[in-house]
Amino acid sequence: MKRPLLSSVFSSLLFLIGIVFLSIIFSSCHPHPAQSEKSLRPDSSAVIGYAHGFSIDYFRNYTRLTVYNPWKKGNISAVYYLIPHAGIATPDPKLTIIVPLHSMAATSCTHVAFLEALHELSTLTGMASPQLVYSAAFRQLDAEGKILDLGDPFHLNVEKTMELHPQMVMMTNYNQINTAADQLVQAGIPVVFNDEWMESTPLGRAEWIKFVAAFYNKGKLADSLFQNMTTRYLALKQLARQASDRPSILVGNSFKGTWYMPSGTGFMGHLLADAQCSYYFSNDTTVGSIPVNFEQALQHFRNAGVWLNCSSLNLTALQNSDSRYQLFKSFQNQQVYSLDGRITQNGGNDFWEGGVVHPDILLRDYIRVLHPELLPNQPLVYLMKMTK
Repeated sequence: MKRPLLSSVFSSLLFLIGIVFLSIIFSSCHPHPAQSEKSLRPDSSAVIGYAHGFSIDYFRNYTRLTVYNPWKKGNISAVYYLIPHAGIATPDPKLTIIVPLHSMAATSCTHVAFLEALHELSTLTGMASPQLVYSAAFRQLDAEGKILDLGDPFHLNVEKTMELHPQMVMMTNYNQINTAADQLVQAGIPVVFNDEWMESTPLGRAEWIKFVAAFYNKGKLADSLFQNMTTRYLALKQLARQASDRPSILVGNSFKGTWYMPSGTGFMGHLLADAQCSYYFSNDTTVGSIPVNFEQALQHFRNAGVWLNCSSLNLTALQNSDSRYQLFKSFQNQQVYSLDGRITQNGGNDFWEGGVVHPDILLRDYIRVLHPELLPNQPLVYLMKMTK
């Protein structure tokens, strides 16, 4: 009477064993899906002290670069995986790049500055608006035919870029639909967004050198370069605090009837604050520029002692563009400075290029202008005093 029961139990046991055996066979024949990002813990992470837009995490077989959305706090714009050679599994093969790079294309002159600082300018094979680049080393490569002109950065020549077929294209993110980027990715060319320009502090922008260095396995060099520039910057910031006064300033000039002035919480606002000056909008927390009409500018800045970041060829041209500029005390005393200390005939301006990796020199220039007694023999680099 017990044999049928034992037979039934034995059959059920064999069935279960068969299911387990088959599941093992099928699991060995098909690759396991990548682990969830949330379940992965990096072995270590790069120290990022000032920049808020990216992070670098090191895993056993790859490096993960995360770019955060500067327009939506807490959101991630993109994640990239860097591997030393093909065949290494990552959570997303489409966003995986083999490093170190031997070729890349770029769309911003700041990308050129980072590459030059890392001694990797020779890997740059394509550039948007190359005529606007200041770097002498870049212009030499361009003259030798080693840089392909990829057109306007806002309307990248996708066909030329595909023909060049760089290992990746570094782009600036402008929080808008980027058709060129989508087409390149579909063609198998990775697009990496560099949002350094959205950082609100000079050191925050400069720290993106660590992000660029990751694509060349030059993290130690980037750490050293950044540490040195940080040390110099903070020393100058401390020097500025020793100034006996804080001169009042005017910034920029009117463009088509509107004066766009920096807020106190942006890149220029922080730079001016570290240089120790008195600025009407220093406590304004507006994101981006503050639009001011000419009458308001005259009301708040008529008696400012120094006029900074003025855009004009000279004082005569400035006066000819609008005779009301003569009403400002800084114009009358010829204390007007432009950002044209290092420019090219084609419009390349090193303030916005090399300045990103030399925040200490930017600060030094402003201190020299605002507090000449602190740096009496220091020549200006990026700023230039305007004459008639």
